[in-house]
Amino acid sequence: MAGEFKDIVPPNVRSIRKVSVSNSRPQRMGAKKASAGSESQSANKATGGGSRRRSPRFGVWAIAVGSVLILVLAFSYIFSGAKVVVTPKQRTVIVDGDFEAYKNAGFGELAYEIMTVERSLSKAVTATGEESVSEKASGQIIVYNDYSSANQRLITNTRFETPDGLVYRINKPIVVPGQKKVDGKLVPGSVEATVYADSAGKKYNVGLTDFVVPGFKGDPRFDSFYARSKSSMTGGFEGVKKTVDKSDEALARSELQEDLSEQLRDDAKSQKPENFYLFDNATFIEFEAGQTEASGSNAKVVEKGTLYGVLFEKEAFSKFLAEETIGDFESTDVLELLTTDNLQLTSAEGSVPWSEESFTFKLGGNGYLIWVYDEGQLQSDLAGKSKGAIETVLSGYPSISSANVVVRPFWRRSFPDEADKIKIERTITAP
Repeated sequence: MAGEFKDIVPPNVRSIRKVSVSNSRPQRMGAKKASAGSESQSANKATGGGSRRRSPRFGVWAIAVGSVLILVLAFSYIFSGAKVVVTPKQRTVIVDGDFEAYKNAGFGELAYEIMTVERSLSKAVTATGEESVSEKASGQIIVYNDYSSANQRLITNTRFETPDGLVYRINKPIVVPGQKKVDGKLVPGSVEATVYADSAGKKYNVGLTDFVVPGFKGDPRFDSFYARSKSSMTGGFEGVKKTVDKSDEALARSELQEDLSEQLRDDAKSQKPENFYLFDNATFIEFEAGQTEASGSNAKVVEKGTLYGVLFEKEAFSKFLAEETIGDFESTDVLELLTTDNLQLTSAEGSVPWSEESFTFKLGGNGYLIWVYDEGQLQSDLAGKSKGAIETVLSGYPSISSANVVVRPFWRRSFPDEADKIKIERTITAP
């Protein structure tokens, strides 16, 4: 036993001698993993699976499309609205008859008002003669009625007296309107008038002043009826002065009256209130010879003109025309007469509607009547409603025959909630 040595190999421990050697190179762990990953990527590509990175172009297009949608929505809100083209009830009527209107019309009667326009013109002529003259001063005053709301008629030769006791008179009757409310305050009615001195002479040539009506002394009206100058009193004279030949003066006045007539009618048309009708043959002009003023061999012929125009309130006159020509007319309807061009009005002979209480006239021709509706109320009634509700809404407007609706943008199926975004247009089918 001694001297003998044996190798001792622990169990399960391999000796280097027993390690088998292979000719192939061993693979590294990292390379093996990469290979596995590569195989997995290839498999994913083959099957279409896995997470793919999105292209930057896709994000740009998404932003662009979103922006366009926002702009479309914004523009559709800003430019949204509706247009309703309304065809109101319309009718041609023919009239031919004699009628009467009244200043203080009662129920069922046609009312009228008077507008007054005044103007004066002068013309230079040569004074060729002399004579003793006695001329009265004259001028314009404004007469006030602060007594009651009733009109007051003042007769021809009514006196107006200055604080100095000078008396002037009107040479034709006037009607002073009663008090009226303006902005909640009671103000006196007023009218302009021409007054003439009681006597001739220069002492009546006075400046602006106040007047009382002496005829009202002892009457409650005395303190509430008064007048004030609109112009100075001029023209008063007594003595010898240069004169104009009668034929020259007559020719000058004829020319002045022709010019005055044209100018007064133009003035009346421009001054007529918008809501009234004024017929050409319902205007009347009165002329008054002003005092001829001479200085040396030169003279000036003065002519005054006053136009009185009969005014008919448009709505009342249209309703009157409908009542006279349409058998089934409803008195509650509101109408508009498209034009008076095809109607001929002729006043009765000797008619003086400015100083009388009624006006008789003949009316002939045809008129085109249009029924009126409340445009603002229609806008409010349509606001927020569906397009299909138009027929229901229009059933409450008997003055409208039909309506055509356009809503913007086109895909909307209802009217805007804001009434002011609904535009109403009226269609007239007059022949």
